[in-house]
Amino acid sequence: MRLLLPLLAALVAVAPAAPAAAELPPAAAGASFGAAPLGLGTPGPFRQLFLDPPLSDARAVGTPSLSARLESANSWSVPALFGRGGRVVAVQNDVEADALVLSVRLPWTLLAPGGFRERLTTTLGWRATAFWGGFEDGGIEAWHGLVGAYNFQRQLYPRDHIHLRLLEPGGPRALDLESGRFSAGDLVLATQALLASGGRAEARGSPPEAPAWGISARLDLKLPTGSLAQAGGSGGFDAGVALLGSFELTRWAVLHGMLFGTATSALASSVALQPRTFHAGVDLSLAVLLGPVTLLAEDRYLSALMEGGWTSLDGGSDDAYISSAYAALFRPHNQVSFGLRWRELTLSFSEDFTPGSNPRGARSWFYNENAPDTVLALTFTLPL
Repeated sequence: MRLLLPLLAALVAVAPAAPAAAELPPAAAGASFGAAPLGLGTPGPFRQLFLDPPLSDARAVGTPSLSARLESANSWSVPALFGRGGRVVAVQNDVEADALVLSVRLPWTLLAPGGFRERLTTTLGWRATAFWGGFEDGGIEAWHGLVGAYNFQRQLYPRDHIHLRLLEPGGPRALDLESGRFSAGDLVLATQALLASGGRAEARGSPPEAPAWGISARLDLKLPTGSLAQAGGSGGFDAGVALLGSFELTRWAVLHGMLFGTATSALASSVALQPRTFHAGVDLSLAVLLGPVTLLAEDRYLSALMEGGWTSLDGGSDDAYISSAYAALFRPHNQVSFGLRWRELTLSFSEDFTPGSNPRGARSWFYNENAPDTVLALTFTLPL
């Protein structure tokens, strides 16, 4: 994490020299950066192996930008064995993943103005992640104690260690990390096309000629530039399609939404536990503009990650079952996020909270997955 901070500081230092969004000429007009959604994925070490399309402003097609995000995701599970059809896999997810996430948005009008290019933009995204034991375990356990939440057997294991594994005992291995490492991730290309828009935006900081609402479609492609053994990526190509909508409700509130589906390739390993081929998700965001700051609240719901039919082999204990990675692998995931934005900087916090049947838990109507448990992020967005 210390290696990433100087880069963010350098980006902040050059911000005053960049033109504000409102200073852009009408041909480069897009949606307000202040009203944009957080644009977070789900950075748990298993889900980030695959394509995970982030929410974006459906109206934003004209303004080039650079985004740099520092995020710290703490994930947790106890060692566990799962079985299906005579094969057994061992899974543990105890790791802190601190990442630098970079994205560059390039409107097609940079090639030439006019025509269909006015409706198209392509975003290039890439991440580099430091996997290590971290420093957040003690704070998370203190929070659990303060609010009376279940501690997922954290107290039985040493704090701030790394145990990230997905393997068959004595057989194929997809992941087996017991020490820290720095991993380069996959490259993601996302091309967004504005299908329809209307009105004129009146929300604070809106560029000239920006529309009040917009509907877009997007095609995402993940290129396997990261290594599976280093937890940088799945080792295969993934693709996704999304339908996005953004609507200015009032001068001080903007609503964003996205429905998406993805097709993922298998892990670059013969390990028996493999991802589902098709995934789906929905993402909703509300941006509330209050003077110089923006408050953001988002909810992101994803379908189950891995193929079903697996059962826990750890003796049937409710505590061991709930504290394992079972829910993270085989059940849907819901991530709730809150953010505070001031000019180019956005601070956000995410927590997993998934409504659904949980007969083996203390609360029967929701469950936690801890993959990731908590996510802290600081994002810097620079209009170019």
